[in-house]
Order: sequence, then structure tokens, then C-alpha cells
Amino acid sequence: MRQTHRMLQQDLLTSTRLSIAPSIRRSANRDGCVLVRAAGSTQTLVLRSAQASVLTDGFAQATTVPEVLVRLLADNRCPPLNEFYELVLQAHAAGVLLPEGTDAAPTLARRWWPRLPQRVALFIARPILLLAAGTLVVAPQPWIAPAWNLGLLWGWLSACALLSLGEALAASVIAGSGGEVRAPRLHWRRPWPHFRVDTAEAALCGPGCERTVALVRLTPMLAGTAAAAWYEPTWLAPVLAGVFYLLAPTPRSAARQWLSSLLDAKVFTVSAGFLFEPRQKDLWARFRVWWAGRTSRFGLLWITWAAIWAGLLGLALQWCRPGLYAAVWRLFGPQGRLHHYLNDALYVVAAIPAVAVVVLLWALIRHWLMRRALTKPLRVDQTRIDTAALNAGDNPTALRSVPLFRGLSDDDLKALAAAMTPVDVARKQVIFKEDDAGDAFYVVMDGQFEVLKRLPPPSKRVKTIGWLNPGDGFGEIALLDHSTRTTTIRAARPGKLLRLSKEDFDQLVVGKMGGEHVRELLQSAAFLGRLTILGGWPFDDLLRYAQKCRSQRFAAGTQVVTQGEGNIWFFLIFDGAFEVREDKKTRKRLHAGDYFGEISLLEHGAATADVVAVEDSRCLVMSRADFLTFFARDYRIGMRIEALATQRRGGRIFSSR
Repeated sequence: MRQTHRMLQQDLLTSTRLSIAPSIRRSANRDGCVLVRAAGSTQTLVLRSAQASVLTDGFAQATTVPEVLVRLLADNRCPPLNEFYELVLQAHAAGVLLPEGTDAAPTLARRWWPRLPQRVALFIARPILLLAAGTLVVAPQPWIAPAWNLGLLWGWLSACALLSLGEALAASVIAGSGGEVRAPRLHWRRPWPHFRVDTAEAALCGPGCERTVALVRLTPMLAGTAAAAWYEPTWLAPVLAGVFYLLAPTPRSAARQWLSSLLDAKVFTVSAGFLFEPRQKDLWARFRVWWAGRTSRFGLLWITWAAIWAGLLGLALQWCRPGLYAAVWRLFGPQGRLHHYLNDALYVVAAIPAVAVVVLLWALIRHWLMRRALTKPLRVDQTRIDTAALNAGDNPTALRSVPLFRGLSDDDLKALAAAMTPVDVARKQVIFKEDDAGDAFYVVMDGQFEVLKRLPPPSKRVKTIGWLNPGDGFGEIALLDHSTRTTTIRAARPGKLLRLSKEDFDQLVVGKMGGEHVRELLQSAAFLGRLTILGGWPFDDLLRYAQKCRSQRFAAGTQVVTQGEGNIWFFLIFDGAFEVREDKKTRKRLHAGDYFGEISLLEHGAATADVVAVEDSRCLVMSRADFLTFFARDYRIGMRIEALATQRRGGRIFSSR
């Protein structure tokens, strides 16, 4: 199920054509906040004005997410990628964005002929609320709730009717304010079954409408409670419980709606939601969003109201049953029969902060590991070979699924399969080392292999620059250039290779397909496929982008990029070494598999550092337009480039607006 969900997200964010729903409602811009709803959904998107513009402008016509992202990048108004992809997924889940060819859900709006203007509703509701509250305060005696009797049933039925009346009045106020009355129906699976409408629609009509709706929802129930206190005390308990139900600090309560309108402060959907898979796993990010919500103005007001509500509930219980707290003390006090249970509960409560600290520490470590993984090679188990044919011993058919050999005839494939020798490989076994003589070409049939590059002296470390999966070929550079190996290949786990000697490679591959064609396929596309940011990409995509690159050589000492000057190129280092210098101080050394120039392209500004070749080097160079398309093509690649660029720059590349 998780794998299916991942594939659905990947398709939605890469290839699916999306457009804005034909009939959406959008509120006016209030302090940078915009509310958006689809006609067939009860979910409201609470967005910043820039986010709403991305949806309404970017997806006005059916288009893919990468195409919209390219336009945002070109206009220099791209939000952080996590935010952008979360916005798309939230909008799709809410029915605001629809895949091409998909019909919008039927509208939930219904005709509602009673219309109540806000002024009239407030004129009626305010005196009734004040009178009811005053009546409850001057009640003649404590409300002693009797044992079960028929009055409780009548009180429960009255509470259901009063809740329904409040919702009907709320619907009339929404209709009178120009809003839509959505999903009116009986909600019977509740402690108080009652008629209900989608009162969240009031927020689209403005904070005044939202406050009025909250008040008229409460007015009938509070008035009924005051009447019961004076005339039908046996009805009081269920009716009073209905009042606390409306005043509870829960998302859909009247109190929460009134508090939200009071501050006009909303919880932004993209900040609170976690549909985007990389964000779902980040528990530290979830905690930070939760904490920010609790410490915001609205969060502090909500906590204050929750404390007040709990206090009022306690007073109401004591008022209804004056001896309730005394009975509890007799049970849990020092001489009570259940005192030891209270002690055990206190130990559990005392352990909660310690457990919370451990969980937060674990979440922080997990967050750090996830961010660190964005700077490491992307390990994707992507099989590009016909494993069924391979398992059946049909090597020619299996080799046809290797991209390099697609142009060979059946006879050539049979000759190639006959010339290849199977090699079983153990975990951590080195196939060949950097600077070894090139004597064979290899095709991965099973397992996964690590591509390593040795750092220059005096360092003795090696750097992982990519991974090889079934169907990938390697070892061709030394054969084509008649040189030594440029990398080290090591098995990450037990696997199987097919080995083709240099003589057979020249005769059966280069001789049949032409040396230049093989060189183009392998030296560019295969190189791209081994990069940290491109691991697991389909070979056809790699080849298409390799064709957009041009190879360029730089002699030692050449200054490729100048700090403070404009740059329109993206550089992928094929071989050699470069130094990144800021104010003539060396900040970093770049080697094969690294890249540079992306910060100035993404920010549409000047280069942030000098880049100088320190030895004879070669790069694959891509124009800005092609780079932006390349950046937006796959969200995994874009997020890795964004993370590395942010790390290099020492600050965010994109910012929320």
C-alpha cells in the first residue's frame, strides 16, 4: 500500500496534467490569507496569497507540475520545494486541482431559501445570549441532578432540537451573506443527533459572518438551558451538556469558530498538512509545526480558552452534584480505598515528560539523518533488465532490455550473450580499482554496486558518487579512451555480473554500433546516471538530457565562474578538479560527480563565488533554460539540488512569500 501511495505521488508530481477546478470559491485577501474551496468538497484550503496565486494562475490551463515549477523558477518566485509539492497535494486532495479528463465532484451546495442578514441575526442573538447568561447566574438554587427519569430523555431530545435550530439559523446567516449552504443533513452518529451544515463556509464570507454564525449556533442552546434551569430542572443535565459541546475547544465547535474570527488568525494548510511523503516521515518538522501553532496568538488564546472551559465544566459538575468532589476525595484521598491507584497514575504522569524528551530526541536525530541523506547518492533499486528472461537462462532476451544494446539485432545479441562470462560477486568485493588497466566491460545482472572516487592527496578517503543497478553497464571509459579506470566499483551486496572482454567489446559492440555512438551513450548518459542527484533515473531520460549538454574542457588555472558576475550555465564535472573561492579564500574542492553554478541559476542572480579549475578538467555544460527543466523534472532531484545549494549558500535558496 505504501509503495502504491509513493507511485501515485510520483506520477501526480511529475507527469499528471492538472488544472484548477471549474467552480471554486475564493475569499478576499485578508492580511495575506486566502481561503479556497472546491464546489464538491467540504475541505477548506487556508493559503497565503502567493500560494493561492500559484494555484489559480499556474494551473489555469491543464499542465504538469514540472511545467508550473519551471515558470515559477523563471519568474524568480518559486517557494521552497517542500511547500510547493505539499500545496499541490493538498489542493488535489481538496478537489481544487483535478487531473485532466477528470470530472469535478458534484457540488455540495443546496438551495436554502431562509436568508438572515448579519445585522438582524446579531440584533436578535445578542439580547437573548445576555439574558440567558444572566438568568443562569441568578438561578435560585444549586441544580441537583436526580437519578434516571423520563425528564433526562426529554432533555436529550430538546438538546438535539436546539442544536438543529442553531445550525439552521447559521445556514440562514451564511445564505444571507452571499455564501453557499453546503452538505445540510442529519448527523445521527453523535451523542446528540442533530441537523447540521458546513459552517466553515462562513469564513469565506468574512470574519463578521464567522462571528455571527458562531453566536447564532450557541443562542438556542444557551436559551434552552436557562429555561430548563427555571422551569424543568430534570431536563437540565443533557441540555447543559449540549452547551459545553458547543463551547468545547474542538475544531468544529462554535467557540473555536468565534475565537478564529476574533483574531482573524488561521492555521495555514500547507504548514499544518503532511501529505508530501518526505514530510510525512519528518516527526521533528511535525513537532515544530505543532509547537509554532501552540505558541502563536491563536494557539495561546485557544489554550487559555481550553483552561477556562475545563474550569467551567468543573463548576457545572459541582453545581449539579454538590457532593461530587467530596465523594471523589473519599475515594482517592489519603484514607481512600483507591488512593494507591492515584499514586500509580501520578508515577505514569511523571514519566510522560521523560518519554516525550526521548521521542523528541529520536525525532531530531531522524530529521538530521533525512536532511543528511539529501547530500548522499540516491539509492534506488530500479531494475532495467528482464529478470524473467534472465532467470529462465535466456540471456539474449535479457540483454535486449539493457539500453546500450537496443540497437543490436537478434544474431548480434546471441553472439554477445555467448561471449559474456557470468561472474558471481560477494558483498564488499571490489570489481576494479581506480587507475587499474581497462580490460573488460561489465553489465549488472543482479545486486547493487557502489561507484567510488578517490579524493586527491594528501587525503586517503574515497567518495561515493553513485550507484549501479541491474541493467547498468560500466567500465567503458577506459576501453573507449584506452586509459586506466577512472573510478572504483565495489559490490554493496552479493550480486551477479556479465563480463565482456576488451577484444569482444571492440568487435561486438563498438564494431556493430560505431565508436562515437557508444561513446555518446555511455560517457554522457551513463555518467549522469551515476551522479548523486540522478541515481535511479530512467536511461531514456538521462540520454535526453545528455543530448542537451555539451562537453567543454578547461585548462588548469582557468576561472570558470566569477563572483559577483552573471552566470547562465550549469556545470557537471566529468573529470578533473575545481576550487570554490570566496574573497580569494578556498572554501571547497570539487571533483568528478560534483556540480556548480546552480545557485546563481536558481536565484536568477550573480555568482556567489569564484570557481577555478586546478587541473585539466572536463565538464558537461547545460544552459539555464535546460537546467530549470532538468531541476523541475523529478522532485527527488530538485529537492537534492535545493538542499545542497542551501548548504553551500548558508541560507535558503527559496523563501515563502
